[in-house]
Order: sequence, then structure tokens, then C-alpha cells
Amino acid sequence: MQADILIVDNDGRIVELVAWFLRKRGYRVRAASDFALARRCIAERTPDLMLSDLDLGQQNALEELPAMEAEGCLPPTLVVSGYLDQAARDSLQQVRAVLGTLAKPFDFPVLEQRVAECLAQVASDPGCVAPPPGGGAPQGEYVDPIEDEQGWIEITPGRPSVSTSAPPDPLRGTR
Repeated sequence: MQADILIVDNDGRIVELVAWFLRKRGYRVRAASDFALARRCIAERTPDLMLSDLDLGQQNALEELPAMEAEGCLPPTLVVSGYLDQAARDSLQQVRAVLGTLAKPFDFPVLEQRVAECLAQVASDPGCVAPPPGGGAPQGEYVDPIEDEQGWIEITPGRPSVSTSAPPDPLRGTR
């Protein structure tokens, strides 16, 4: 069975690249650009592992991850960020569902190894985190990259998966 991974990062380029890599390794991948969307994705289907950036602009994982854990909706999580100092690592260690950290930039083999280690930790000790209830169809703001026969990748920006009350942006055009 493929592991289901939720990437929470507000940099679409990083999400697309990491998602592409993980899919090539056989993982099912969904993405959320903020913690509100991550909560909705988790409510629909609990991922086996969440990869979370630390700084999402106006949202910070140092505040959001403990809040999600208190709400009972934080899945096993690997924090992947360029802003990991010792104070951040110490704070994250207090969150039971945070299985570790990985500093950006990283090499893909290191990411693959850390993801495998986290998934193995959950498999060997399911009690290490209390997974929230979930189910349903995948959701996220990013569309799968498309790879052609020569290995070229077309990355297409996705549409938000939830409707918003904001008026359409006239500069974005329509499909």
C-alpha cells in the first residue's frame, strides 16, 4: 500500500518539485498552502505523514502544530524548513506528533531517507502519535506535474479546491 503524504508549504515551486519526487518514489501526495487547507485535507483523509514548512507567511508551525495537536488533528509530521534553529527544534520536540526536522535546502536522497524513517517509526509504534479521524477524496491547491516521454515536466498551477467569497482575479484569466 502506498503511503499518503500531505505537504504543507506556501511555495508552490517547492511543493511541485517535492511532490513530483515523492510520487516518482511511489507515494500518494496531496498539498496545502496553509494550515486551514491542511486541516480540511486531514479531515477528508488522514495522511500517513505530513511534511510541514515552519514559516507560511502569516502562519507559523510553531503555533499551528501545537494547536492542531490540541484539536486532535495533527498527523505524524516531519518539519521541513530553512528556518530551523535550536529554539525552534526544542519547541517542536514538545509536540508529540512531530517526528523530526529536516533543514532546507536538502538533497532528495536525504528527504527520501527521512520520510522512510518517519513512516517506519509510525509503523513500528502506532501509539507514537494519535492519528485524527479522516477519510474521503484527496484535496489540495496544486495540480500534479505532468511528465512526458523524454522526462520533461509541465507544472500547471492548480485552482483552490475550496470556493472562496473573493471575486475572481481579472488578471488570471479563465479556463
